[in-house]
Amino acid sequence: MIVVLGSRSPRREIRVTVTRDALPRRSETLSQDAFVTSPAEPARGGPGDRRWFDRDDFSPDPGIAAAFPMTVPTNVGRRVAIPIETWPGTAPDRTAVPYVASAVGLAIEPDADPAPEDLRAGPIPQTPLERMLRGEHRAMVEVVDAVAGEDSLRRRDWELLLGGLAEAMADMAVRESVVDFPMGTAFWDAFTVEQCRRIVAALWTMGFRYDGRDGWVEHHVPVYRDLSLALADIGEDPRRVRAWPNAAEIAELFVGVRPAPEELLAAAGPDYGVEDVQALVGEHATKLRGLWIAWDEVLPHLLGQERAA
Repeated sequence: MIVVLGSRSPRREIRVTVTRDALPRRSETLSQDAFVTSPAEPARGGPGDRRWFDRDDFSPDPGIAAAFPMTVPTNVGRRVAIPIETWPGTAPDRTAVPYVASAVGLAIEPDADPAPEDLRAGPIPQTPLERMLRGEHRAMVEVVDAVAGEDSLRRRDWELLLGGLAEAMADMAVRESVVDFPMGTAFWDAFTVEQCRRIVAALWTMGFRYDGRDGWVEHHVPVYRDLSLALADIGEDPRRVRAWPNAAEIAELFVGVRPAPEELLAAAGPDYGVEDVQALVGEHATKLRGLWIAWDEVLPHLLGQERAA
């Protein structure tokens, strides 16, 4: 029994060596057929296959048309490309795009400017008094020439009187916080002009006063907490302010700021009588007695009425 089992013939083994692409494999992309037999090309019947539409003499590869399913009906007539003129150097195998001649150009004509005529006239000219209050020395010279002529003594007196009026108006503008602020200061740029003036007025009540030039009176400079209180007094939330100045920037907050006394003139207008102007300058009126005596004489020159006449 042992001898019979040991004499059985061994099993047969068959070894097969398979090289790359010897057997059909699945397609890797849509541009390959199920059985790769040709280089990569647009998928037949897909959106990139335009052979059925814009090729005049296209005929599919023999033996493939019957096996490949078409995505369009076979009885639909193929479209014929419309020949168009091409510039020299254009590739001849480009697909021709039909030109539609339905677009018509329209002539564009400029419309009339709707801006009113008063806007085209430019800025309204200012009176010599307004120019003088803005610091224009030429305006004062024009008024002095009109009221004093060539008399040097009278010119000197009128220069002192008109200069005193400008200084008195500037001082009252500072007290009323009627000042102009420069552009480019991060803290002031965060508010409107009216809000900035209310902040200055709030600081004034706290003892931090603008000196009328470019600094603080007696160098009494507020700190961060003081600015926060001033903002709270005018109804602004300090936490909403992003551009908070440091100690050095707070000391220079009034650099570039100037009084705006010309904006106070409306309180004395439109007649600009002696009593109205005296009330406008306050306690400074006692220093300008000579001006009030000749006020009716100089007023037309200050308002530019003499020139207009």
